[in-house]
Amino acid sequence: MLELILTTESKVLSTNLQTFEQQANQYLATLTSTFETDDDFAKAKEEVKELKEIETKIREAIKNTANGEIAELVATAESIAERFRTERLNREKLVKTKEEEIKQGIISQAFERIMAVRMAYESDVSLALERNISKQTIQKRLEESTKRRSTLATLTNAVNAEETALTAEIGAEAARISARRKLIPIHYEYLFKDWMALIAGTDDIEPIIKQRIADEEQREAEIKAKAEQEAQAKAEAEKVQAEAKAITDEMDQQQAVTSAQNIANEDTTEPKADFVITIRLNQTTQTNAVNIARELKTRFGDCVSLNKLNR
Repeated sequence: MLELILTTESKVLSTNLQTFEQQANQYLATLTSTFETDDDFAKAKEEVKELKEIETKIREAIKNTANGEIAELVATAESIAERFRTERLNREKLVKTKEEEIKQGIISQAFERIMAVRMAYESDVSLALERNISKQTIQKRLEESTKRRSTLATLTNAVNAEETALTAEIGAEAARISARRKLIPIHYEYLFKDWMALIAGTDDIEPIIKQRIADEEQREAEIKAKAEQEAQAKAEAEKVQAEAKAITDEMDQQQAVTSAQNIANEDTTEPKADFVITIRLNQTTQTNAVNIARELKTRFGDCVSLNKLNR
């Protein structure tokens, strides 16, 4: 290891300062510049320790010198010590930066591989997976796996192990979600706007599905029954109207004969006037009312009319 010799008695008695400076320059030029393997990082960290030791020894040599005529010598030694200090601090920062870059690179690659697996599932399953095993969860677990890992090898192994575990969990969860998704009938999908929450959840969804379908079938049956009732009522109304029209037509045909007979039988000596006879039929059917009206019209002709009272 480099060691500066500096002994003085009001003047420089002995020093290897010039040689030491050259050696220092050569040493600093050989410091590790590649950060790829565990050996690279181990060497860089060892260099940081050596830089600190050399810096300390230089400063100790400076403290052991006197002032005055050796000020230039001390200044030179101080400058060299400062260079070692600066290089040490820069190297400490560089080592940490490179370690973090490599760690994030390993995590990023594992994350991308996991996401590729997750996105390979069908759209509905992939969307539901995001609810249960989100991107944030995957990223956090990968980062957690790197804690307390002192070498690239152990860090890589830890991330790979966590990647394997996450991939297995995603596969199992995807199978569970896919099976739950298939329980929802395609022709009843409109009943399950909350399908994602249902298939991603853990509740038993079969009773929920059966109940919603049963409710929908009941609703459809009620709609069908109502439509049939309305159609039947319409048909009956049309039938009554047709019968009423037939009665009216029949009465019209008989009117001419009836009117002629009435005129022949009238007493020509009695004064004539118009009269209205009102007959109210309470609590009877329309068919019965039509029959009564038909009988009256047979006798009295077109002056008979039938109207239904609205209550």
